[in-house]
Amino acid sequence: LTDQSDMQQIDTQVGTVSPHRHHLVVCNSSPEKWPSRIEGMSETVTALARGSIRLPGRAMVTMSDFAPLNSNVCGCASQNAKDDKFQLIDVAVFPLGLVAKQLDVAGVNKLLEWLSYDILPTSWTPTHANLPQPEFDHSWLELTQNRHIFVCTHGSRDYLCGLHGGKLLNDLRSLIEQRNLQKHIGAWATSHIGGHKYAANAIVYPRGDWYGTWCDKCNTSAEPERRDDAQAIMDAVVHDVTWWDAWRGATNMSKQDQIAMWTRSADHADNAGHAESDEFSWVPATRQRSAFK
Repeated sequence: LTDQSDMQQIDTQVGTVSPHRHHLVVCNSSPEKWPSRIEGMSETVTALARGSIRLPGRAMVTMSDFAPLNSNVCGCASQNAKDDKFQLIDVAVFPLGLVAKQLDVAGVNKLLEWLSYDILPTSWTPTHANLPQPEFDHSWLELTQNRHIFVCTHGSRDYLCGLHGGKLLNDLRSLIEQRNLQKHIGAWATSHIGGHKYAANAIVYPRGDWYGTWCDKCNTSAEPERRDDAQAIMDAVVHDVTWWDAWRGATNMSKQDQIAMWTRSADHADNAGHAESDEFSWVPATRQRSAFK
């Protein structure tokens, strides 16, 4: 059972995910090269960041090392990790699962125009009859069986995220390798997503759940606890459930909806911690999420 002090801590962080419909991930970038503010890294990234706030429901833009290690690892289908100063960028759109390839400023504008159609991303599929055909080179990620975990490791923006996020990311990658799940689960670094006081912060797609593992649990004297955080996230991902104890909210939900969803689950057990088996199987859950205005 959760004691009163833990309940207050959970209540404080629930509803702290800024409402947004899309997460636009600029692929193939090295965390060591991220400045404090990534919006000015190139003219192309600037155009993406500025245009994202004008989309219906808004969008969040981050840099990431999101890219495949080889063809057998789930991930972004293209690679442009060169010293091109990000004039051409690959952008993965979550939770939609589209990857827009080698975009310049004009290509970014085409992507933003395409995303401006007022359709919830949960209704989007590659063959959706009401969608226009994208006018840019693109591919679709396989999200039926594959899962992606993004951990904020943006140390130049906030020291806590760099320290605790980096440790959590390493633990998650170790667990993925130990469980031999490299073909279906990827763990990636991402730049600032907000909520550094809840670091380490992680987002799981395609569910869109946000987790904050709290700084006071991430220190050199709490090594086993940090490891438990990684195990809890991994168990939630494998069994397609929500780890409510660390839940901050979710993509495409207003603050009120986030709080309401957590409140309805306030009498929950620790789903991830009570999973019956580590057997790898996917049974994607269907959840109704209200649109925000």
